[in-house]
Amino acid sequence: MYPYIYKSDSLVIGSYGLMLAIAYLLGRWYFLKNLENSRPKINNSEMLIILLLVFGVVGAKLMFLTKNPLKMDLLLSGTGFSSQGAILGALLATYLFTLIQKCKLHQILDNAAPAAILAYTFARVGCFLSGDDCYGIPTDLPWAMSFPQGIAATSALVHPVPLYEIIYSLLIFVLLVKRQPLETKPFSQFFLLLLLWGAARFLVEFVSSNPKIILSMSGSQFGALLMFIAACVFFLKAHLSNDKAKT
Repeated sequence: MYPYIYKSDSLVIGSYGLMLAIAYLLGRWYFLKNLENSRPKINNSEMLIILLLVFGVVGAKLMFLTKNPLKMDLLLSGTGFSSQGAILGALLATYLFTLIQKCKLHQILDNAAPAAILAYTFARVGCFLSGDDCYGIPTDLPWAMSFPQGIAATSALVHPVPLYEIIYSLLIFVLLVKRQPLETKPFSQFFLLLLLWGAARFLVEFVSSNPKIILSMSGSQFGALLMFIAACVFFLKAHLSNDKAKT
């Protein structure tokens, strides 16, 4: 593990912080690239990026502390963030932006979907490199790993949960990119992201070390289930509407 890229008495560069910066820059670049190719054109996209960053970071930190109330010492730390909190914060920022700019919500959310999962992929690379407490429960599977030099060090062989998340996130990103030129229904890309991301995260949480706090589920697993259910409701309604239009 490489929790620190550079460390001296005057400067510390953590691998997690570095990967978060790369995740933000890549996500920003891909999102703006998609917006440039979409119509109608959205003005003041840089303001949207700033809102997404601020609301996303605040939402990620607040959600993490809500799910982990015993870790209040991480309030001002560079670690301890929840991806689901970031999603909620970003959704609020996007909604406020659409009110200000009078643009369509689905245009932003559908174009943001692949950028969001791309950024998440690189953020999870940071979790893996730093060896924080995102790893899973002990296992004797052939690919089990230990994190003796990690920020939250462990010598036990555990599920490398960040690697699982990197793999499924890349697969979701590829699928969204391939579907994007073909998809015309509003919100379809966004809810497809919620469907796949929710299902994958729900399954991964069974081997996660996150504490079970809601109906024998971790906070992240419960949030993933809500994402999946919301997406299922959306696609079911869309299917029923299509059937009704054909009759």
